[in-house]
Amino acid sequence: IDQARLLCLQAAHLMDTQGNKSARALVAMIKVVAPNMALRVIDRAIQAHGGAGVSSDTPLAALYAGMRCLRLADGPDEVHNVTIARLELAKSKL
Repeated sequence: IDQARLLCLQAAHLMDTQGNKSARALVAMIKVVAPNMALRVIDRAIQAHGGAGVSSDTPLAALYAGMRCLRLADGPDEVHNVTIARLELAKSKL
């Protein structure tokens, strides 16, 4: 959770001080890390609730389905991972 939060804070700081293009890699990282972390948290909550976690008595099943769709809304993780790799390679001039 802290990783996602700190990535967001760092990207926001870069955008404020250096412009949006300087935060491209961080934004791509956030698009991978934040939804995965949210899914992990919701999955643990479902596990803690047992069978009730997937029933309509709790909103956990709907939250999981919604978060899973959100992961695909802006492109799959592989697309963002390729973006991150290209930007990192460009930084190192390889």
